[in-house]
Amino acid sequence: MFMQSLLRRTVAILLLFVGANAGASSYVTVPTLSAVSVQGETPVLDGKLNELVWERASVATDFVQLQPDEGASATEPSEVRILYSHDALYIGFRAYDANPEDIEAQLTRRDQGSFSDWVYVAVDSYHDRRTAYQFSTNPVGVKRDSYRYNDTRRDSDWDAVWDVATSTDQYGWTAEFRIPYSQLRFNNAEEHTWGIQFMRYIARKNEMVAWSPLSGDDNAMVSRFGLLEDLEGIRPSRRLEVTPYSVSSLRRAPGDSNNPFYEKQQTESEFGLDVKYGLTSNLTLDVTINPDFGQVEADPAQVNLSDFETFFPERRLFFLEGASIFDFSLGDGNRLFHSRRIGRRPQGWADPHGGYVRAPEDTTIQAAAKLTGKTENNVTVGLLYGSTAREQADVYSAEGETSQQVVEPATHYSMVRLQKDLREGRSVVGLVATGVVREQSSADALEMHSRAFTGGIDFQHRFWGGDYRVSGYLLSSRVQGTEEAIARTQRASGRYLHRPDADHLAYDPTRTSLSGHRSEIQIAKVGGGFWRYGFGMRQASPEFEANDLGFQNRADFRVAYANLEYDHYLFSKHLRSWRISTNAWHWETTGGEVMNRGFGTKARVQFHNHWNLWASANANLGALSVNALRGGPAMQQDDNYAFSVGFNTDGREKVTFNLNLQHGHSQSGSRWWGISPSVFWRPAGRIQLSAGAFYDEGHSAAQWVTRIDQQQPHYVFGEIDRKTAGLTIRMDYAFSRDLTLELYARPYVSAGAYANYMQVMNPKAASFAGRFTPLWVHEVGNGFATDLNQDGTDEFFADPSFNFRQFRTNAMLRWEFNPGSTLYAVWSHGQQSYAPTGEFNPGDDMSALFDAPADDIFLLKLNYWLSP
Repeated sequence: MFMQSLLRRTVAILLLFVGANAGASSYVTVPTLSAVSVQGETPVLDGKLNELVWERASVATDFVQLQPDEGASATEPSEVRILYSHDALYIGFRAYDANPEDIEAQLTRRDQGSFSDWVYVAVDSYHDRRTAYQFSTNPVGVKRDSYRYNDTRRDSDWDAVWDVATSTDQYGWTAEFRIPYSQLRFNNAEEHTWGIQFMRYIARKNEMVAWSPLSGDDNAMVSRFGLLEDLEGIRPSRRLEVTPYSVSSLRRAPGDSNNPFYEKQQTESEFGLDVKYGLTSNLTLDVTINPDFGQVEADPAQVNLSDFETFFPERRLFFLEGASIFDFSLGDGNRLFHSRRIGRRPQGWADPHGGYVRAPEDTTIQAAAKLTGKTENNVTVGLLYGSTAREQADVYSAEGETSQQVVEPATHYSMVRLQKDLREGRSVVGLVATGVVREQSSADALEMHSRAFTGGIDFQHRFWGGDYRVSGYLLSSRVQGTEEAIARTQRASGRYLHRPDADHLAYDPTRTSLSGHRSEIQIAKVGGGFWRYGFGMRQASPEFEANDLGFQNRADFRVAYANLEYDHYLFSKHLRSWRISTNAWHWETTGGEVMNRGFGTKARVQFHNHWNLWASANANLGALSVNALRGGPAMQQDDNYAFSVGFNTDGREKVTFNLNLQHGHSQSGSRWWGISPSVFWRPAGRIQLSAGAFYDEGHSAAQWVTRIDQQQPHYVFGEIDRKTAGLTIRMDYAFSRDLTLELYARPYVSAGAYANYMQVMNPKAASFAGRFTPLWVHEVGNGFATDLNQDGTDEFFADPSFNFRQFRTNAMLRWEFNPGSTLYAVWSHGQQSYAPTGEFNPGDDMSALFDAPADDIFLLKLNYWLSP
């Protein structure tokens, strides 16, 4: 019934707003610039702008402030000219400055933000008013590029091969760009009109200006671009880019000398290939064969005591580039496509038979490909495919016998994403599908899904001048496998179909498939004045499953939410800007069990001295937790409250300080607090240093320990006192804009001491004392014994107390010796130790950590970009 009601409301709203606004347009007159063709007299890329050909070009002037005084004229004038040849755009950007000695310029690696003056050029070459390619530089020529999509969103991981030169003189500074057509995508036509935007940031004034005026009132970016006209006789490049790579590594790691697989020094050499090819003027194929991700920074350590998976973001370049096309959010941090599933750590486990195991740390990606682009009919296309190898662990048994065990089946991953623009990009309808096909015999043996598919539609429609938006999606899923595999899925966290007290759930251990659905609809005011608000509904059936290629931490829910925000983004007498918002939510299972309900508020202000202050408060009101007993009955939870406050100093200064404080407590006596200070220092124009520490501690009145099954299940909890501390240090040094050194170090310690064990007696009791009864335990070896049934027989459970320590550091020297060609030299160092105690002593913990055996990896990698 909920699903049918949701569909009816979606269709009704779409018909109402599409019909009422089909002819509406919110676009006003925009500035226009003519491009000038050059034949055989292309400018020399030296940042001087002194060739005669620049004098023939039209000039873009009259920049307008976006910040701090929206709508006012820029305090420093700017001029931009555009030339074009048969193969590239040339942009000359003159940034005048009455005080050139005050121009800020920080030398960093490519794509790194810094406190500098910047100039930006953004090109909407499809002229769809939704997507654009953005190129920027600072006075010392550091390059940054990004891809804008959905009008306002930005993908900073997009990289192109282009060049820029800069110079500084008594009038200010200049930037001279050369952007090859091979790095842009556009339709094949005799004459082109593109969207274009020029922006400039003056660091010491914290002033952002734009040629085509922008406003915080609009919640729009690409749709407010100006026009670049008179591009004649240019053709999309049939792009072919080939980037072979080679990598050599040496690893020195601790190990057992009796282990026949152990090598004190392990050496490896790898070769691979990346290819980018323009199949048509609109569609580009990216292929990677045997990709290497050795220079990727390791994930930070975390101790997870919940039953949900920890999310780690993607860091691998192949999957980051163009990721915006495949981005499909499910809300609350969940997503339909999570590329880290491809090449993940093997999911199986090998039995050592009393001996030794050598298992791969990651699944080998044999090949992956992406087809992306936009057709002449304004259909955005994204197709992705990845193939991973069957992975086997080598086993050396106690009897000296060798064998192999499969720990990950050969797998094929795929995703399809199509989006059709309507009404000049103000409305969009889309189609999405994902598929995972595993080698069946291995998947069956490992109790994994042999087949997993999702698919559905989504839409977005902006109306009433673009200030309002209605959006949503409707998805379905299906997974197949053996009875054991599907039973595991039914019992998985966030679903727990075997809960004994949930009449709306149906656990069937004989199933060989599972099908579900998920949907959402949201209506929001996103522009027009200072007020913003929205509300929406989202639901997922108990059987919906997207984790084979997505990230999903919960099914079986219905949630309604609303938010209200006042965003005073304009400069005022006492503040530069300020914002306050409030939101509320109500979660329940599809059977009507209330899981979570609450409200929260946030506030943020920026003062005239550029300091920022923020605060937030949240209240979660008592409801049922359907996952507290890990598949047992739902359990009542007490109200809990959380507060935070923080500030940061003026980012224009050489030293910037940041501080966050958090505190929370619940009615049951749980409490926690944390502090995380950080400092950022720019001692010179080519070096940046940062250090951030964090410390948090808390007391939980009831933390899950284990389940012990006797005649009936017994759920054991304990009080836990937990303390965690860590430090992250970074240094970036630029020898030049193309040669940089990055250093990173992170020590981390977390300890949890359990005490006062108890078992659940009445999980739905209103009071904490009514839900639990104390357990009398006595120590036995490395755990505890207790008589759960009062029958004179003790049951045993291990001591869950822990002390985990980890230290990671790495150094990377990066040299882009030619555009698109890079040499990496990387050193990665790691140490970690574990103790089954809950003791936390920073001095002793650091001493024990640095005494732990070290794991060192030295790596040399070369990429060479070719464009035949």
